[in-house]
Amino acid sequence: MTYFLNSISLFRILLLLTIASICTQCRPNVSDEQLKAATQMQVDTATVTSFNIERDNSLELANWSVFESGREVICVPPNWKAHLVNQDSGQELVLLPPNSLDSIERVTFSRLIKDNSSLDYPALAQELAKSAFPNFRVVEGDTLKKLVMQKAFAIERNVGLFAHGKTYKGYCLVYVNDSKLYQFRILFGKDRLKDYRGDLFRDIIGNLQIDKKYLVDNDNPLKQVINLR
Repeated sequence: MTYFLNSISLFRILLLLTIASICTQCRPNVSDEQLKAATQMQVDTATVTSFNIERDNSLELANWSVFESGREVICVPPNWKAHLVNQDSGQELVLLPPNSLDSIERVTFSRLIKDNSSLDYPALAQELAKSAFPNFRVVEGDTLKKLVMQKAFAIERNVGLFAHGKTYKGYCLVYVNDSKLYQFRILFGKDRLKDYRGDLFRDIIGNLQIDKKYLVDNDNPLKQVINLR
């Protein structure tokens, strides 16, 4: 199956940044309008296949669904479904567990092209991570880290959340290389994580690929981890 993803030039983000800087000279943060514009996705396709992948400990994860969007790869457990969610700012690719009674649980992916070098991408990435889970109450450990790689950097957030009488664990990764910015968000209920044999977050995150390469590999080693809060 194939899913088409929308895009928009970062010219709109630059324009909003200029307006925001004029109106709020003392405010270093990225504006809400910029956050909305930044979720626009380039035109591309996402196809799904199914095959076995391996955990870090060499245990095989059988028949996982593998979604490819351009040269990016997201792996999730068997029989997950994908669809697009339309938002005011564009579209997100959303991966949902099968037969889930909880519409909140999901993996989402978005991507934008870096087409203007004057934007403050580290600030934008940090604001995207901070605003990744609106309408939730933080109930435990909310950590924010900057991962510095050889050829890229990422902002990583882990947080315990609460909504509608249920507890969740959220994870956000905003990965920035020399040409694009990528955002991955994972949100699962604590019950699902408890019932899973292994570490579901680690299995999904450990198999994410950018440009058909794992996030951290021999060509792009992790050099430094900086605690932002």
